[in-house]
Amino acid sequence: MKRMCTGFLIPLGLTLFCLLGLAACSPAKPAPVETPTLETTAEPTPEPTATPFPTPGYYGSVSRVEGKSFLVREENGTFSPFYVKGVNIGAAKPGYWPGEFGITQEDYLRWFQLIGELHANTIRVYVPQMPGFYHALLTYNLQAEQPLYLMQGIYMNEELIEAHRNAFYPELIDIFYRDLSNTIDIIHGNATVEKLPGNAGGEYRADVSEYVIGYLPGIEFSADFILGTNEQNPDKTAFSGTYVVTENASPFEVFLAEAQEYMIDYEQSRYNVQRPIAITSWVTADPLSHPGEPNPSMEDAVTLDVEHIKATSAYTAGFFASYHVYPYYPDMMSYDPAYVSGENPNPYLAYLTELDAYHTMPVLIAEFGIPTSRGKTHVNAVTGFDQGNIEEAAQGEMLVSMMNDIRNVGCMGGLIFSWQDEWFKRTWNTTDQEETERRPYWHSVESPEKCFGLLAFDPGETLAVRIDGKTDDWSESDVVSESNGLRLSVQSDETYLYFKIDLGAAQFGQDTIYITADTIPDQGNLSFGALQFASAADFLIQLHGQDDSLMLVDPYYDVFQYQYSVQTSLVEPIEHQSDLNSGTFVPLYAAMNRALVLPNTEELIPFSKFDAGKLLYGITDPDSPAFNSLADFYAKDGVIELRIPWLLFSVRDPGTKNIIADWNKTGAVTGQSIESFSFAVCSDQSTGSIPFGTYTWESWDLPTYHERLKKSYAIVQDLFAEIP
Repeated sequence: MKRMCTGFLIPLGLTLFCLLGLAACSPAKPAPVETPTLETTAEPTPEPTATPFPTPGYYGSVSRVEGKSFLVREENGTFSPFYVKGVNIGAAKPGYWPGEFGITQEDYLRWFQLIGELHANTIRVYVPQMPGFYHALLTYNLQAEQPLYLMQGIYMNEELIEAHRNAFYPELIDIFYRDLSNTIDIIHGNATVEKLPGNAGGEYRADVSEYVIGYLPGIEFSADFILGTNEQNPDKTAFSGTYVVTENASPFEVFLAEAQEYMIDYEQSRYNVQRPIAITSWVTADPLSHPGEPNPSMEDAVTLDVEHIKATSAYTAGFFASYHVYPYYPDMMSYDPAYVSGENPNPYLAYLTELDAYHTMPVLIAEFGIPTSRGKTHVNAVTGFDQGNIEEAAQGEMLVSMMNDIRNVGCMGGLIFSWQDEWFKRTWNTTDQEETERRPYWHSVESPEKCFGLLAFDPGETLAVRIDGKTDDWSESDVVSESNGLRLSVQSDETYLYFKIDLGAAQFGQDTIYITADTIPDQGNLSFGALQFASAADFLIQLHGQDDSLMLVDPYYDVFQYQYSVQTSLVEPIEHQSDLNSGTFVPLYAAMNRALVLPNTEELIPFSKFDAGKLLYGITDPDSPAFNSLADFYAKDGVIELRIPWLLFSVRDPGTKNIIADWNKTGAVTGQSIESFSFAVCSDQSTGSIPFGTYTWESWDLPTYHERLKKSYAIVQDLFAEIP
């Protein structure tokens, strides 16, 4: 899965180190949850086991590499060039961590049907899954007109990697090799694996080996891990096995070669078959030189070159190369003259051209994607292919553009990241503001990492409120406060707080309408200009027109300023950030990137931030032709509706009513429990003390949600239908 964090680390302490350029990038997912350390409780045997599944009709090789071509066996036994077009499938759905493997066999069957209708031919998983996954894949493929092929990943223990930074550490090798052999037995339907916490397990009797066209062992290996291995094992300079040899290899490349030899030998000796293998890698560890990278100590510090690992004549399946390549990361995608020069620069295409030309073997872009989150964490300064704040239709168009680039340079294919949104994930610029243990139980759309999917998980069994100017999804019981002829109603779900304002005599676009929110006791503003509030307001939503509406925060409760001007000095302090009841409100920002110095010109690119409080006008009804997945508010017939993500109100976990505490007192971004919020509505014409009304909501543990194909699905579907 995608580990990039665009030059920052998480949690905050590490984030700040990364902002200062003192550390390398960290994974965007919790290693203890996802690290599969599988235990085989019964010695597998190559003999067929009696199962309800049919015996595979073919036991030979399914795929192989010839030169720069990747081939898959046809029904008549011949091998033909195969272009990989598909999706990565994560291991979680809302309410579950990946290590809980909450996706059911029925879920997979439903998803495989949709992925097949996408005209995809390949899926990838990162770790061995529960038996239901393989049962579902075999069941689907036995009845499908065109099968879904599988790229099977095998993970590594990131806790041990972080602790020892040495691939030859004995415990790390023992676990990795055990996982390699278990995975091979699993895809052959010939394994009994103990179900341990955080790991898949059970009886594996569905033989899907006929559909497994490649193995992708490993993770996005960090520079620290590769360098640490090389430094601690200087004598590991070569390997020569039956199937694999090395040439001019580093110790880390020797480690990979030995692991591949083990895999090939294990499957050959037990099942008399070979399968192509690629090592999972990414731009940060590619074999190319990037003199235009603004942060070379993090993003161009090490080389992992799979060309140093060669197949002997005994390994007929062959190697291919595999990379995760995103259009906005690292920063060279925005600033390296080699990629951004020319009249209409396409840095993604330029990079892929160089990468594919370097390799003598086929190149798979095993991850590429664009998130549809409301929040943003990084940009491509040239193309606008950004990490977040991308509307669903634009996501589809960008995915099509990238897949066309992948095809045009001659790569063997691409796998979109990802099939489904993943609520459990974290993003460096919001993770400290979320309650870590509760991330899967609500959807923070301010976090791009949660929103890469073609399949959305929308909150509720059905949408509670559609922002469209209609009032049929509101009732009198939703009314919270009234003032000066204005009336405010409030609802909420696992993703948003929803507001409806009945304007009375006020007019949208002429009068300025305000929603004020008192969310935390003992702080906030009792006034704003001529307006007087009955409760101290921590947030102010200002609605004036379609293009100039926004949400603001009391500077005393501005988490952005606290993190980046108090805990560090990356931005300048602002007036009143330490003052109670200052009567002022400021924009809600999210950090995007530290200051950069371009190596070719020494130009300074200043610290960048995203205005998360800027509100977008539009309709959020997915069934409407005017649907805009990023829309925040809409006005019609004397009514304004809007939705605000929980995180913008500094809510760490709405399910347990946990909000960010007063860091001026705690000295850190921590949480505290509350029972309710208070809201008021007024306009620039309001007089007197504006009354607040209380809004509370039911706590929850497991969330409710429903699936929805994003608009990008149909756009990608059209492209995949054209690719043979």
